Amino acid sequence: MPNSDEKMNPPVSAGLKHYFRAMGLTALAVLSAVVTLNYVVDPYLIHQWDTQPIHRLSPTQQKIVPWGKTYAAFRYRPEVVYLGSSRTEIGLPPDSPIFAGKRVFNLALAGASFGDAINMLRHTSVFYRPEIVVWGLDYGWQFREKNGNSDFIPALVATGPSYPLRRTLLNLRRSISLAMAGDVVQILSGDSERKCPSLLATCGQKPSQCMEYIMHDAGGTAKAFEKVLKKTSPLGRPPDVPAAIQLLDQVTDDYCRRGTVFRFFIQPVHALAELSYWATRRQEVDDWKRSLTTVIDARRREGCDIRPVDFSGFNRITTEEIPQATGQENMQYYWEQSHYRSEVGQMILERLFREGRQDERDDFGVDLSGGTIEQHLREFGTRRRDYISSHPRETGNMTGNP
Repeated sequence: MPNSDEKMNPPVSAGLKHYFRAMGLTALAVLSAVVTLNYVVDPYLIHQWDTQPIHRLSPTQQKIVPWGKTYAAFRYRPEVVYLGSSRTEIGLPPDSPIFAGKRVFNLALAGASFGDAINMLRHTSVFYRPEIVVWGLDYGWQFREKNGNSDFIPALVATGPSYPLRRTLLNLRRSISLAMAGDVVQILSGDSERKCPSLLATCGQKPSQCMEYIMHDAGGTAKAFEKVLKKTSPLGRPPDVPAAIQLLDQVTDDYCRRGTVFRFFIQPVHALAELSYWATRRQEVDDWKRSLTTVIDARRREGCDIRPVDFSGFNRITTEEIPQATGQENMQYYWEQSHYRSEVGQMILERLFREGRQDERDDFGVDLSGGTIEQHLREFGTRRRDYISSHPRETGNMTGNP
């Protein structure tokens, strides 16, 4: 006679056990197949460098870019790195003749914070400490210690020699994704968007071909400026400028002691974006520039090869006339109000590494130091007022502090 426990919990039949075992093995086989296919096709190029897949045409907006760039840095070991936000990623060309013969990689990330840039620098330094760092700086919410690009997770940053194994496991784990499998199917079926080169194919820079498609889909340069002309759109202020400045002090002190060359530059957004973003925060931005200058001056006195140049404001590049004034569809120097073209990026590099005295007639780029900062800020204000006065129609909605 069966006991009470058997009545309450009847034994699982052999057939049912066989069913569950078969279902489990099938699920495991399907999962293994998905992971293997995702890993081999690698639609997001998360473990590629100097391989055929990086030459595969990609969608205009690549996914999880930090994964691809961190892996490429681990494999490539660049001697020259670019850091910063999407402005650096789009604008600075790695193939500049200034660095001929050197391994150059654009490690800037869209939406990157100041902390992201530092983590990217530390990551690539585990394998090879860069000889030269070119770093584009942005005021606003991007000048903060915390993460800015949500895809740049801490696990991507190398901490020691175990990184290759850890990264392989991380890539396999990332490949457990049905969304990724969907992109793989699109690639294999030929239905995937194939419009422009991958960022890895251009050593980290956003290809101009991609930007042309992006701007076309967004309605063009004139439409982008229409939004700027309608109203002022101040950007968020940094949550803790002193903490970020202290971090800059620590990083430059560490790397300068080991012989790294630094070139910092303040990004040249268009003059109308300058007014729109910082219309009511001019004093905050001026104080930020003073703080940057103080830190970098200290490194220079210690013998570091370091230089900060301000390309922002109202100069021959940033005051380029917009489509609404010229009637032209495109601009020579800008994709839209916030992002400059590679031609401007090349000018920036030439200015940062130019030997000898600058042509006094060229107002694009002002060296910052304790001896020049106050005069520069005064002239900045004067140029700002002159631009507003000479462009009343464009600046009518930008009535911030002079």
